[in-house]
Amino acid sequence: MTILCVGRATFDLGYACDAFPAEDGKTTARHFWSGAGGSALNGAVTARALGSEVRLFTLLGAGHFAQAVRGELARFDVPFEDFADPEHDLLPVSSIVVVPGQGTRTIVDQQPAQSVASNLPGDEALDGVSVLYCDGFLPELAVPLARSARARGIPVVLDGGSWKPWTAELIAHVDHAIVSERFAVPGAKGPDILEAVRALGPSVAAITRGPGPIAWQGDGAGGQIEPPRIEAIDTLGAGDVFHGAYCHFLERGRAPEDALQGAAIVAAESCRYLGTRGWIQT
Repeated sequence: MTILCVGRATFDLGYACDAFPAEDGKTTARHFWSGAGGSALNGAVTARALGSEVRLFTLLGAGHFAQAVRGELARFDVPFEDFADPEHDLLPVSSIVVVPGQGTRTIVDQQPAQSVASNLPGDEALDGVSVLYCDGFLPELAVPLARSARARGIPVVLDGGSWKPWTAELIAHVDHAIVSERFAVPGAKGPDILEAVRALGPSVAAITRGPGPIAWQGDGAGGQIEPPRIEAIDTLGAGDVFHGAYCHFLERGRAPEDALQGAAIVAAESCRYLGTRGWIQT
């Protein structure tokens, strides 16, 4: 059985510095890395590293950075399908500065225009899929796949980083919504974001707060989960790792609370290394 991940891919340039650069200044990095990024891509790599079979639907397009991402996906054994215009679409590229141990980062990115090509996947794309993971982007792909997956009884997991114009249409077909503390439901009143999220369709909702407790609600259950206490070197991509690990544990038959606990452990471990792959390689 396969976890199908749908969403963004990027190329990241990362710099570990002793301090964030000052305006009109110059800072020398003590460590540099580069490679594939993006929430759905990082989630797919995570689930694969943990032992799940995965597939990735994303937009890569043309250019040297896209070729580098293709090579990295091959190295991590992540099959993918590229739905971008193969001649004109360019991959988003981000420059990321982290100060090890500080737990924060500064990101400068550029978002070239990308569009999903006309060769959209049909319902057969879900054959053999056990979990569908959507990172909240690419609604042209995610919404119809989520609708079909729910009709088939395939669990749909959403990474809710922030509310987007199409989120309401997508979340209506989601079973497990894991959102960040920045996620805000338009028109929702009161402090309980979990109830507001579940009212939109998901049966399970959880909210992550970095190193803080993870609050969650399900049918007749709920509570808080304390992530492991670690000395964080770099938090970049920890949320993506969390979602990929959650899908892995869900696919292995774990209940939501157990899957959240397992995902918290993996995400915390990833923060002990620079970049998004160090925890895998060591």
